[in-house]
Amino acid sequence: MLYSLIISLPMLVCLFWCIFFAARAFREDDEPRVKYTILLFYVASTVLYINHWLFFSDCETTIGAYIYLLANLSVYPLYYMYLRALTRTRLMWDNFVLFVPTALMAVIFPLNRYWGGVEQAHLLIASRTCFAVQVVWVWICGFRLLRATQRRMDNTYADDRSYILQPTHTLLILLGLTAVFSMLLNVLGRELFDDSWLVYIPAVLMSILLFSLGYVAAHTTLPVETVAPEETLEEDQATMQETDELIQKITTVLREEHLFADSHFTIQDLASAIGSNRTYVSNSINRRTGLSFSQFIARYRVEYAQTILSDRHYASDHDAIVTAIALSGFASPQAFYRIFKDVTGLTPLQYRQKNA
Repeated sequence: MLYSLIISLPMLVCLFWCIFFAARAFREDDEPRVKYTILLFYVASTVLYINHWLFFSDCETTIGAYIYLLANLSVYPLYYMYLRALTRTRLMWDNFVLFVPTALMAVIFPLNRYWGGVEQAHLLIASRTCFAVQVVWVWICGFRLLRATQRRMDNTYADDRSYILQPTHTLLILLGLTAVFSMLLNVLGRELFDDSWLVYIPAVLMSILLFSLGYVAAHTTLPVETVAPEETLEEDQATMQETDELIQKITTVLREEHLFADSHFTIQDLASAIGSNRTYVSNSINRRTGLSFSQFIARYRVEYAQTILSDRHYASDHDAIVTAIALSGFASPQAFYRIFKDVTGLTPLQYRQKNA
């Protein structure tokens, strides 16, 4: 009885999240790509662990082995699709390449079953090798994708939104742990654990990891207004003189109109204020200053905060700091303290005591 319960745990966990994400797919407030890709990931995972359960229950069939191979080679490409959907990034060639082993196995396995030529053990070895390559590829490309998304956010919004991506990093770490454990089980082979108490170890650990992965995914959302969609950049062949003129116009507008004081200030707001387009503005800032848009605006906010902190007419240091936070455009006191010290090397209080 206990053996039957333990070997079914990963399957039941995947089935739970499959039902959960299927129910959530009917909600209209989630982006279609996000909710359907995570659902497909857990559908494939459920199919995979149903076949694990059948294997350890001595009910495996030829069709079950075939479905197991296809599901095993589909879960990580589907998860990579989910990450791309979550970060509002277009599907690229690498995502489709990840499905090539699945497509090949879908054709080779039944043909080999009926006409022979390749031993099934060799097919399993090839499948496990492809699985290992998929895992490494998804993990590395996943972190590169998050870094690219962070750069996109930094060049779109003036406030620091790196905290938005923290749950997604957690997802990748959990996925990495699940992947390492899955690869280890693939190398050892399911046969090692058949009819043995050793099966309790992978069953319980995989259940914990799969549940944690689903829990974090269920609570991870990147609102449309938070992560700007990836764009096809317009060709920018501006000369250095044109770039300098644009930077001068940007500097004038920021200093005279204090646009940076808006905590929700974006690159589009700046482009509209100077009558340009966001791609041209973003490229000019990056090329001329070596800073992202958020870093560029942070310098103006810190400079403005410095003028307030240097004013000795405030009744107390506390009043000056509170005013600086309120008027300089930082999204939170924590962001103000961190960025101010990064730029000046001093805390706001140290700066005021030194300059007021």
